[in-house]
Amino acid sequence: MRFSTLTVILASIAAMSYAQVDPTEESVALNARELLEDLGMHARALKGAALSARRIDELEARMLDLEDDIEDLVTRAKAKKSDAYVCSVCDATFATARELTSHKDSAGHHQNIAPANRARRRR
Repeated sequence: MRFSTLTVILASIAAMSYAQVDPTEESVALNARELLEDLGMHARALKGAALSARRIDELEARMLDLEDDIEDLVTRAKAKKSDAYVCSVCDATFATARELTSHKDSAGHHQNIAPANRARRRR
Protein backbone atom coordinates (compact mmCIF):
# COMPACT_ATOMS: atom_id res chain seq x y z
CA MET A 1 0.00 0.00 0.00
CA ARG A 2 2.83 2.41 0.82
CA PHE A 3 4.54 1.67 -2.49
CA SER A 4 1.38 2.44 -4.43
CA THR A 5 0.88 5.68 -2.49
CA LEU A 6 4.43 6.77 -3.25
CA THR A 7 3.89 5.89 -6.91
CA VAL A 8 0.75 8.03 -7.06
CA ILE A 9 2.53 10.97 -5.41
CA LEU A 10 5.52 10.74 -7.75
CA ALA A 11 3.27 10.47 -10.79
CA SER A 12 1.28 13.52 -9.71
CA ILE A 13 4.50 15.51 -9.22
CA ALA A 14 5.63 14.43 -12.69
CA ALA A 15 2.27 15.45 -14.13
CA MET A 16 2.44 18.86 -12.49
CA SER A 17 5.99 19.45 -13.73
CA TYR A 18 4.93 18.28 -17.19
CA ALA A 19 2.05 20.76 -17.09
CA GLN A 20 4.43 23.59 -16.20
CA VAL A 21 6.78 22.94 -19.15
CA ASP A 22 4.79 25.03 -21.59
CA PRO A 23 1.93 26.89 -19.90
CA THR A 24 0.77 28.48 -23.15
CA GLU A 25 -0.44 25.29 -24.74
CA GLU A 26 -3.85 24.15 -23.60
CA SER A 27 -3.26 20.57 -24.71
CA VAL A 28 -0.43 20.14 -22.21
CA ALA A 29 -2.65 21.36 -19.38
CA LEU A 30 -5.50 19.15 -20.53
CA ASN A 31 -3.20 16.13 -20.79
CA ALA A 32 -1.88 16.82 -17.29
CA ARG A 33 -5.42 17.20 -15.95
CA GLU A 34 -6.46 13.91 -17.58
CA LEU A 35 -3.39 12.24 -16.15
CA LEU A 36 -4.25 13.53 -12.67
CA GLU A 37 -7.85 12.33 -13.04
CA ASP A 38 -6.56 8.91 -14.08
CA LEU A 39 -4.21 8.88 -11.10
CA GLY A 40 -7.11 9.80 -8.83
CA MET A 41 -9.15 6.96 -10.27
CA HIS A 42 -6.28 4.54 -9.70
CA ALA A 43 -5.80 5.87 -6.16
CA ARG A 44 -9.49 5.23 -5.42
CA ALA A 45 -9.16 1.74 -6.89
CA LEU A 46 -6.10 1.06 -4.71
CA LYS A 47 -7.97 2.34 -1.67
CA GLY A 48 -10.88 0.05 -2.51
CA ALA A 49 -8.49 -2.87 -2.94
CA ALA A 50 -6.90 -2.14 0.43
CA LEU A 51 -10.34 -2.07 2.08
CA SER A 52 -11.23 -5.31 0.32
CA ALA A 53 -8.01 -6.90 1.54
CA ARG A 54 -8.77 -5.77 5.09
CA ARG A 55 -12.29 -7.19 4.83
CA ILE A 56 -10.90 -10.47 3.50
CA ASP A 57 -8.52 -10.64 6.47
CA GLU A 58 -11.42 -10.01 8.85
CA LEU A 59 -13.53 -12.67 7.14
CA GLU A 60 -10.67 -15.17 7.32
CA ALA A 61 -10.31 -14.49 11.05
CA ARG A 62 -14.06 -14.97 11.53
CA MET A 63 -13.94 -18.21 9.53
CA LEU A 64 -11.13 -19.52 11.74
CA ASP A 65 -13.19 -18.66 14.83
CA LEU A 66 -16.20 -20.45 13.36
CA GLU A 67 -14.09 -23.50 12.54
CA ASP A 68 -12.88 -23.59 16.15
CA ASP A 69 -16.47 -23.29 17.39
CA ILE A 70 -17.56 -26.12 15.10
CA GLU A 71 -14.70 -28.29 16.36
CA ASP A 72 -15.75 -27.60 19.95
CA LEU A 73 -19.36 -28.51 19.16
CA VAL A 74 -18.32 -31.74 17.42
CA THR A 75 -16.10 -32.65 20.36
CA ARG A 76 -18.94 -32.00 22.80
CA ALA A 77 -21.37 -34.01 20.69
CA LYS A 78 -18.97 -36.97 20.62
CA ALA A 79 -18.52 -36.72 24.38
CA LYS A 80 -22.27 -36.65 24.92
CA LYS A 81 -22.80 -39.63 22.63
CA SER A 82 -20.29 -41.71 24.52
CA ASP A 83 -21.98 -40.83 27.83
CA ALA A 84 -25.53 -40.83 26.53
CA TYR A 85 -27.14 -42.32 29.64
CA VAL A 86 -27.02 -40.20 32.81
CA CYS A 87 -28.61 -40.98 36.15
CA SER A 88 -31.06 -38.21 37.03
CA VAL A 89 -30.31 -38.51 40.75
CA CYS A 90 -26.50 -38.73 41.02
CA ASP A 91 -25.37 -37.63 37.51
CA ALA A 92 -23.40 -40.84 36.96
CA THR A 93 -22.90 -41.64 33.26
CA PHE A 94 -23.26 -44.99 31.53
CA ALA A 95 -22.59 -46.26 28.02
CA THR A 96 -25.80 -48.31 27.70
CA ALA A 97 -29.36 -48.15 28.96
CA ARG A 98 -28.91 -51.56 30.58
CA GLU A 99 -26.05 -50.24 32.75
CA LEU A 100 -28.17 -47.25 33.77
CA THR A 101 -31.13 -49.46 34.70
CA SER A 102 -28.84 -51.77 36.66
CA HIS A 103 -27.41 -48.76 38.52
CA LYS A 104 -30.87 -47.40 39.32
CA ASP A 105 -31.99 -50.81 40.57
CA SER A 106 -28.94 -51.34 42.77
CA ALA A 107 -28.80 -47.79 44.15
CA GLY A 108 -32.55 -47.27 44.46
CA HIS A 109 -32.55 -44.20 42.26
CA HIS A 110 -35.99 -44.74 40.74
CA GLN A 111 -38.36 -41.80 40.90
CA ASN A 112 -41.47 -42.21 42.99
CA ILE A 113 -44.44 -42.88 40.76
CA ALA A 114 -47.94 -42.78 42.22
CA PRO A 115 -50.24 -45.72 41.45
CA ALA A 116 -52.75 -45.06 38.68
CA ASN A 117 -55.85 -45.91 40.75
CA ARG A 118 -54.99 -43.64 43.65
CA ALA A 119 -57.37 -40.70 43.98
CA ARG A 120 -56.11 -37.19 44.59
CA ARG A 121 -56.92 -35.46 47.84
CA ARG A 122 -59.24 -32.49 47.74
CA ARG A 123 -58.61 -29.60 50.05
